[in-house]
Amino acid sequence: MKKSIVCFIFLVIISVLLTACGTEKQESILDKVLERGVVNIGSGNNVPPMNYIDENGNWTGFDIELSDAIAERLGVKLERVVVNNKTRISFLANGTVDMVVSNLSHTRSRDEQIDYVEPPYLWTGKIAYAKKGKFKNLTDLAGKKIAVDQGSNAYIAIQQEIEKVNGAKPDIQTFQSNAECFLALKQGKVDAFTQDSVIIAGVAGKEGVEYEPIGGIYSPGLYGIGVPPNDSKWKDKISFILQDLMRDGTYDKIYDKWFGTNGKFPLQPSAKPVLPKESFGEDQLYVWPD
Repeated sequence: MKKSIVCFIFLVIISVLLTACGTEKQESILDKVLERGVVNIGSGNNVPPMNYIDENGNWTGFDIELSDAIAERLGVKLERVVVNNKTRISFLANGTVDMVVSNLSHTRSRDEQIDYVEPPYLWTGKIAYAKKGKFKNLTDLAGKKIAVDQGSNAYIAIQQEIEKVNGAKPDIQTFQSNAECFLALKQGKVDAFTQDSVIIAGVAGKEGVEYEPIGGIYSPGLYGIGVPPNDSKWKDKISFILQDLMRDGTYDKIYDKWFGTNGKFPLQPSAKPVLPKESFGEDQLYVWPD
């Protein structure tokens, strides 16, 4: 009888311990970042005007300044980790970086692997780019060679767009970078280059005068900050910081420097994450109320 009671008590204790272990919360990235005093941010280094290295060897670009501001609000040092289209998601998944601020389009497939900070910080869209006068619309690209940066969702977007119209497929040629894509276009190795409009503007630069978009934007998209999945404390913290930057004018200063009317790479006003004026009035940024 005594042995049975002892065994029963032992089993109860083991059960309680196992339950406690199973319900123990995993430490948030926020706690880890604040403890070590450093946030690891994934940044591209060859995608002007979003993120690149200037002639003096310094990090620069819209994404770079935005991530600087986020790290400052966190009150920690910033450690940059170089990422590209092929490594951004995997580096988030394996913990190499705490977030990615690197022209990361918000897509359904990526949303299944990572989480995105709210709201998106730039509204953009894809265009196809070619020599002036060579093509009139996207359907003319059926069967033509189109340059795409490896890992970019432009690979899927351009095929879907052309197939949707006439059922034909383009000949997709992938390259290691956007700069290589544009070089291939200049050298006549491809007929067109497709990517987000803001990226093409940065890569083409002054040489872009000889080229033009084929039609308008064919795949509207959003740039968002990527964070590891299933960590609401970390996601909410960065979301609130981003929204505070938008509310206090910091975001506007960075945006105007790069994309404003007198900025380095002027964009249409609709590139800002502003709510529909019909419902919310003029210039209402996409932020949550207190």
